[in-house]
Amino acid sequence: MAELYFPFPVHADIGHDEYDREAAEWLSLHCELAPDRLEAVSGSRVAAMFAFSAASALSERIEVLTRWSLVNFLIDDVIEAAPIEQATVIASVCRRIWDNPASSVPDMPIVAALRQNTSTLLTMATPVQRQRLRAAHQEYFSSLVAQHLVDAAPQPPSVEVHTFIREMTSGMPGFSAVAEFVTGMDIPEDEYHSPQVRAFAQAVHLAVGWVNDVCAYTKDIREGHQNNVVAVLAARSGSDTRKAFDDAVAIINKAYYVVDELSHVLLREGSPGLCGYVRLLLRKQGAFVPWHLNSPRYADTTVGESLTITTTAPPDVHVPPDISSIAWWWDHLPVRDAA
Repeated sequence: MAELYFPFPVHADIGHDEYDREAAEWLSLHCELAPDRLEAVSGSRVAAMFAFSAASALSERIEVLTRWSLVNFLIDDVIEAAPIEQATVIASVCRRIWDNPASSVPDMPIVAALRQNTSTLLTMATPVQRQRLRAAHQEYFSSLVAQHLVDAAPQPPSVEVHTFIREMTSGMPGFSAVAEFVTGMDIPEDEYHSPQVRAFAQAVHLAVGWVNDVCAYTKDIREGHQNNVVAVLAARSGSDTRKAFDDAVAIINKAYYVVDELSHVLLREGSPGLCGYVRLLLRKQGAFVPWHLNSPRYADTTVGESLTITTTAPPDVHVPPDISSIAWWWDHLPVRDAA
């Protein structure tokens, strides 16, 4: 049984049922999808998880966040399931709406919901937040098309290509931008683009994507998705799936080690805007991990494996992995850990 190193509070009982109900009712008014499709999304408890993450924020901002979570959850599923030509059209429409919510675009079931939520976000956001929101979502929709191209390849991508695409397809860069909006404070430009903040953010983003990968491996392979960290590591080393599963968990453990180490530095030295952002992302992790482990959406376990959570750091967790696209994180850890 693999152990997931998670040195943060775990929140299995997230409550916030009222946000699930409100977001589901709003989505049903603005999205022309089959009732069973809407029910699957709205019954996922995604909205409640995001509401819990932002519990200290103003209620009107939490409402925008929970609606955003369902819209993007739905768009991810729709683009993932569509043929590549159709997926490209949908992604292009989403990019145009993020450019300008009033854009004239082809009529699609998701357009009205996306248009209204995006318009609200961009209207309420500060100029700095608007710029970051647009950039993150433009990359996200482009990455979903890149995911299709990777899936069409004869074998999984290299681990470096995987990490580049997986960070964006995780949806977490978009959430990071929305998280800054939810706090109501801008992160100063020099902090936002500092190596330590970038390392922290990328480690969080990829940890989320990789936890999804290990929980959804059976589902991903059944549906023809190759950009899963377990499949990528198996192809890289020539190992079997069980060994690759353990290797994937070991990399996630290293990512959470980096997140923990850098969070202490950022919370001690950061501006109020940065500290609010870091706290929200950490709280989201604490709700996200048990949600993933217990979600019916990922009921199929990987080759008989299961995950347990531990707060005990593995002996080698401080050693950077042999993956150049993420090994640079260790260059920005506190001096005692960078040696």
